[in-house]
Amino acid sequence: MGFISDILFGQQLKPRVTKEEWKKVRSNLYDSHHFTTIELDKAEEIFNADMYETRKIDNGIDTDEIVRGIQYMRDHVDVHHISIEKINALEEEMMKYIALS
Repeated sequence: MGFISDILFGQQLKPRVTKEEWKKVRSNLYDSHHFTTIELDKAEEIFNADMYETRKIDNGIDTDEIVRGIQYMRDHVDVHHISIEKINALEEEMMKYIALS
């Protein structure tokens, strides 16, 4: 079933960081938090599956997915080499868009 049927049958849409909002998040992280392009690409890889899900209505990164991804990043700094300070900035920037949804 598609988007219209989800609305008609009452499925609540969760606030999400959309593809367009992600571009703004990346820009803010680069400009204000001094992320490198490599760090931005690694962060994007972690959330890529959430951004492009099978059902169009599920595309974007919701709060639960942000929490899971951020926790993964905190637990695996040795894998992606992004500092805890920058991970916190990533979480903050993403949550700003959730709050606006």
